[in-house]
Formats: sequence, structure tokens, C-alpha cells
Amino acid sequence: MPSLAARLAFPAATLLVFFAASASATNFTCTARTTCRSAIGYSVPNATTYGDLLTLFNTTTLPDLLGANGLPPTTAASTRIAPETTVVIPFRCRCSGNKYNVGQSDGHPVYVVKPQDGLDAIARNVFGAFITFQEIATANNISDPNLIQVGQKLWIPLPCSCDQVDGADVMHFAYSVAGGDTTSAIAARYGVSENTLLTLNKITKDLQKEQILDVPLPGMSHTSSSF
Repeated sequence: MPSLAARLAFPAATLLVFFAASASATNFTCTARTTCRSAIGYSVPNATTYGDLLTLFNTTTLPDLLGANGLPPTTAASTRIAPETTVVIPFRCRCSGNKYNVGQSDGHPVYVVKPQDGLDAIARNVFGAFITFQEIATANNISDPNLIQVGQKLWIPLPCSCDQVDGADVMHFAYSVAGGDTTSAIAARYGVSENTLLTLNKITKDLQKEQILDVPLPGMSHTSSSF
């Protein structure tokens, strides 16, 4: 069976007045009360290191992060990552089995608010629009998204699922649509049928850049692991 890395290989705060955010965790339905293995494909906005990503996401260990990206375990945490490189970030998904039927990362990442931060900038610029500012506000019981405090700790609820797809266990991978992507190309890249991709995400073939898709990786265990 191909490894996770092989399957996922990739060729000042402002007021929140209006935003046409395309990312949403609501497509990631999760009906069972369980935890499982999940991941996102994070496009690095600026030059960074694997150690920095570990600190930012705090969802995994260095060996798991390196393994998910096809790197040997001896790779140094200080290894540089160029801007716009897509890095697979593994994490544990929790499905609470509540009335909303939504899966979310299990208590992490936790982000500490910095001067000039705003929730929308955190969602878009720091966490790649895998979540919206509304979802961060809801997860942290923030009644006014414009009022956050420096030093405040925010749980970032990354989208995920533990549900079977077409009667089989899969690993749900959150994919951010890039310019020029098509549903057929994404499906072919990850070994998923296009019809399954469309049905699972409740979408047509028309995609928007930075739209977040639930890509169910077939033949991969979703069993919860130690990261």
C-alpha cells in the first residue's frame, strides 16, 4: 500500500465587515462519536522550517510530520521550507456525534493572538483559509469577532471526518483548491472517483480557488494514532 507521503505528494487587524470566505468545515460531515487520523495540505505562505510548523500547528510529532511528507526521520527540524510549498500536516480528528455532525481537529492547533491580529487574518493568512473567522469565533465562544486580546489562546478547528465513504474506511484529507484545478484532475491525483468527490462535498464541477474539499483517500487506515 502506498505511504501517506506518496498518496499526498503535490506536483494590522481590520474590522470584519464583509468577507466572501470560501473555506468551511461544514462540508466535513462526521456522524460517529470517535477519533481518527486526518490531515490537511498546507501551503506555506512564507519561508519556514518543519520545527516552526510543529510549533504553529502543535498537532503531531516531528517523526510523524516528516513521515507524512516522505522525509527520512533524521531530517532536522531546522530544515528550510520554501514559500508556497505544500506540506502535509497530520492531526487527530474528533467526531463528537452532536447534532451538527461536524468533525474538527481534537483541541489543536492552539494559536496565541499577536498584536495587530484579527480573526479573519488568522484564518486566511496563518491557517490557509482551512477555516473561517466565524468558525474560530464559534469554537472559542467569541461573541464579537472584532474583539480579541493579545495573548488570547484560540482553538483552530480544522475540518475533518472519520466517516466511511462508500462503505469503506478512508482517511479524509482537506485539500485547498489551487488555480486551474478541476474535479477530475484532483480525483485522479488521489485515486478517488470524481463522482465520489462531487457527492461527498455536495458540489458541482465548478471550483473556486481556496475552496476546501474533503478528499477521501481510499485504502488508508483512519485509525487514531499517537500524534
